[in-house]
Amino acid sequence: MVKQAFKSSVLTAAGATYLLVLLSGVVRGGAFASSQLALDGFLGAGVLLMISAISALRSGGMALWKRRPAWLAGLVALPVLGVLALAIPWLPAGWVALHPEVVAAFVATWLAVSSQVAGEDSYHSRQGFFRSQWQIPLYAALATYGVVLFGGYLKSAGAAAVCAGWPLCEGPLTEPLVLINLIHRLSVLLAGGLLIYTMAYIWRRHQHRPALLVLTGIAVVLFTVEVALGAEAARGGLGDYGTLAQLVTSIALIGTLVSIAAVGYYVPSMPVFAGGSAAASAGLPLSGQRSFRETAKIYLSLTKPRILYLLLITGYAAMWVAEGGFPDLGLTAVTLLGLGMSCGAANAINMWWDRDIDQVMHRTQKRPLPAGELTPGQVLAFAIMTGALSFVLLAFAVNLLTALLSLAGLLFYVCIYTMWLKRTSTQNIVIGGAAGAVPPLVGWAAVTGDLSWAAVVMFMVVFMWTPPHFWALALFRNDDYRRAKVPMLPVVKGEMHTKWQILLYSIGMIPTTMALYWTGVVGKWYLWGTTLLGVTMVVCAVVLLRERLPAKKWAVRTFAWSIFWLGLVFAAMMIDVRA
Repeated sequence: MVKQAFKSSVLTAAGATYLLVLLSGVVRGGAFASSQLALDGFLGAGVLLMISAISALRSGGMALWKRRPAWLAGLVALPVLGVLALAIPWLPAGWVALHPEVVAAFVATWLAVSSQVAGEDSYHSRQGFFRSQWQIPLYAALATYGVVLFGGYLKSAGAAAVCAGWPLCEGPLTEPLVLINLIHRLSVLLAGGLLIYTMAYIWRRHQHRPALLVLTGIAVVLFTVEVALGAEAARGGLGDYGTLAQLVTSIALIGTLVSIAAVGYYVPSMPVFAGGSAAASAGLPLSGQRSFRETAKIYLSLTKPRILYLLLITGYAAMWVAEGGFPDLGLTAVTLLGLGMSCGAANAINMWWDRDIDQVMHRTQKRPLPAGELTPGQVLAFAIMTGALSFVLLAFAVNLLTALLSLAGLLFYVCIYTMWLKRTSTQNIVIGGAAGAVPPLVGWAAVTGDLSWAAVVMFMVVFMWTPPHFWALALFRNDDYRRAKVPMLPVVKGEMHTKWQILLYSIGMIPTTMALYWTGVVGKWYLWGTTLLGVTMVVCAVVLLRERLPAKKWAVRTFAWSIFWLGLVFAAMMIDVRA
């Protein structure tokens, strides 16, 4: 059994090594020319890995050499790191782009993940790692390191834009920098091909392993971001911060790919996640004789269309206000399509993650997963591909800021709200509401290429609207949430406390909507109209507060009116916009 001291040491080593990568990127800036920093990175990573190696030896003696040869990667890497560290000061400046700390991070990730999941009963004793399929994501990680290596060298040599086009490289192959540029781009292609192979393998053989599915989805998103940043760099659009973002994305992708290899290799079997209907559990056909139209309808339902429409309205209104009238039709179509795909992907992942509680709640039992119409693997694959395509579409057809904002909303909704806050905090809706408030930022950035205070105010309007909207829903669905053990405010604090909170937030919505007038993008008709709308929301909250418990009738009405309220506020922006 692996001792806790070893697990703790390698986790610390991995985290600290990745921090070294980040700090080195910040200090080096765009030049990547500090030999001393490269030396410090080597030595720091070497010390951290040495601590892990010593802990490994102390925790299991010689048995570790026989039963867990992967841990020896740390010991093997140390001499190599030491030699390179000593040689760096005498090498040309361009060789600093080797990013020694990335190599250390590669090793540290393998050590950390394998130490957490490797056990006496789960280790592949009869099949070597390089005879298994799990070597493929490791090769993808190496190819990604090649992308970092060649990209860093080109940056340090001041020749990152020596190629005229993208993705092809137009120039004579006899020119060394052109050849290196071409190898750099071929490394991206190789990493992408290996990632696709890994996705296909996991999809065919390991749909029941949620850890692998989640890691693969993260890898797809990171690879997509990496490609988009690389394309922007080829066009000369990345500054120092963009270069740093590209480095951080690359090392995160390397870590994710190494994690896939380690988890896949060290954990050969895992229990199937609960989920799906009784019919699905019994092995009955999930698709049957469904037509294409019926199948498409089922997949569309994963995106939660009714919520999606409202999000798209707020995004389009922000585009209208930013443009001062009708935005370009082509830009509108691409932006709303990309935004819709991103929001739909987030909703689909929400259904995948919450499939256990969706079986319990009457409101959600007819969703595709509880109803047994789709498998968890199909839902996750749909969500990952939709989210990745959304980012690519927005990055290439609109602008990178729009794509990053949309991706940030997706990740916030999935990671912060769905996977963390929803089942742990009564403030789940309050903090998680930030994800639903992102569409106005996306719409504004699509038109202007940047953000302004007007966009921030639109964000805050949706942010303030979200708690009273969903708490009203929670009031008349209180039994559902209590049955599913979701700590919504009415379940934990009671209905009266929730109604007071709805009233306070409703009052706060009035000055929030009025603030847009003071940014100068709308006129007085908007000011008076939204003030009146705010009063109606407060009236609904007061009547709800006075209603006898349990609150049902006015909770339903407040919920329904809040939907119309948000649509009317953003319609008022469009009607009274100042060109």
